[in-house]
Amino acid sequence: MKNEITSDIQAKAVIYCRVSTKEQVTDGNSLITQERLCREYASKEGFEVTELFIEKGESAKTADRKELNRLLDFCTKKSNAIRAVIAYKIDRISRNLADYSYIKVKLNKADVEIRSVTEYFEDTPAGRFMENIIANVSQFDNEVRTERSVGGMREAVNEGRYVWNAPLGYDNVRMDKSTIAPNHLAPLIKETFQLIAQRTYPTEVIRLMMHQKGLTDKNGNPVNRAYFFRIVRNPLYKGIIKTFGMTVQGSFEPIVEPDLFDEVQAVLNDRKNTVKHYLKENPDFPLRRFVTNEGGKLLRGYWAKGKTKKYPYYSFQQVGTTIRKETLESIFLNYLQSLSYDSVQLKQLKRYLDNHFTKRVNNEEKAAVAIQERIKELDKQIDKLIELHTAEKISSTIFTSRIKKIEDERDDLLELQKSKITENVDVNGLLRSAAKALKQPHSIWQNGNLELKRAWQKFVFPKGLVFDGTNLRTPKICRLFNLKAIFDEQKFSKVTLRDTGKNTLSGTNLPLSDNIALESKECAASVMTDLLVLREIRRGNSKELKDLYEEYQYSAAA
Repeated sequence: MKNEITSDIQAKAVIYCRVSTKEQVTDGNSLITQERLCREYASKEGFEVTELFIEKGESAKTADRKELNRLLDFCTKKSNAIRAVIAYKIDRISRNLADYSYIKVKLNKADVEIRSVTEYFEDTPAGRFMENIIANVSQFDNEVRTERSVGGMREAVNEGRYVWNAPLGYDNVRMDKSTIAPNHLAPLIKETFQLIAQRTYPTEVIRLMMHQKGLTDKNGNPVNRAYFFRIVRNPLYKGIIKTFGMTVQGSFEPIVEPDLFDEVQAVLNDRKNTVKHYLKENPDFPLRRFVTNEGGKLLRGYWAKGKTKKYPYYSFQQVGTTIRKETLESIFLNYLQSLSYDSVQLKQLKRYLDNHFTKRVNNEEKAAVAIQERIKELDKQIDKLIELHTAEKISSTIFTSRIKKIEDERDDLLELQKSKITENVDVNGLLRSAAKALKQPHSIWQNGNLELKRAWQKFVFPKGLVFDGTNLRTPKICRLFNLKAIFDEQKFSKVTLRDTGKNTLSGTNLPLSDNIALESKECAASVMTDLLVLREIRRGNSKELKDLYEEYQYSAAA
């Protein structure tokens, strides 16, 4: 054989032991037995053991193992004069033929051979052939088991069952056999599809809106951009399973109708995904259907014929509810103007966001380290599950379920690494672009086209306005303008208007709906979301909007 041991000089060797499960590590018997048998073999063959490498809880499916890499570095250094690596069996070194061949070639270049305690092969063509067969047995066994697992999954798909980790909006359940069922997030998923199909807002704005309504991932974090598009592109939500090259109608309840899903795909495929719904609206009456009376009846707009010309009016189509268009819109503009930030308040807003995001950056740096450690841990869990499945210690059903769950979590963590809000958002830049809108919110509405007016009033008053016959009020004002009132230590925002007669509004009294703790991260996150939405509104509108959002130097304003 190669590397014959001389009688006068004892050759040096290292021992490599490995177990792949925590139970084996805790029990210790397997490692102890491997080491004892390897030492007995070394003594019998005349080797001096100079180093012991023990791999605890690592799979042999991959060559990327800490102790194995350390062993290769140690053995390839000429100064260590290692002649052999002793292992209990070849599969302790690798269960993958390609990896084993790589390890063997690297060791052979350093004049180091692999010795197996329980397997014997000579350095001859026949011996090397047998060595390759032995190295290939474990890989063959793994592939056979994987093939059986895939066969079981194919059978489940043919039955219309989705047996992997449930996507957002579904839960894994068991009804005779494993499947999925809609959960409490399903209505929000459906609303997301409906909003996209309406073509009212850009998809990024819809993502931010749905986050405010409670749509989060399974860890309670905002659904990032990549994850959001995976959701709205996933045919599973219309009840279709696409996998293994098959397209099968699922036996579970779909969250969205097929027609709605297909309409959303058409919208997403259309590069001109602009605000089209409002083009059907009458540009003369931007407050139409945005204001209601106390009974929930929607405001309407119409032109009334006079003797010589037409006159515009708003009405709830009930006796005594008619009001001239210019009167109602003047009241609305006055209220918007009352929400204006001044230079001092803009400074407060900047300090507030700077303080919050300085803390957030520090927290996210720590989170990034934790995410990376978690990904490494998940990789180890995958290897261990494969090892357990290969050893027939867990069933194929449990193996498939756990692997899918771990891989989904790993994918989410990788996406999370790429989409940290703090890394992609320029707070000062957002404030510069938003400053004029914050100082003149009434001008945004007054000078905009219909699309802009509808988007802006919906942004400022997310739940619309209510007219009780005397006053306008709202159940909610967006966080950005709500925060301004908190800076002023006001509980209500009120605009008193002159009484202009029977068919007018005498005043506007709009309570702030949310008492938010100023220092809470939820408050700061909501304000940042509003700034992002404001930016998207700015990007999606016409020349009038661009003129309105001319470059504004925040430092000068402050």
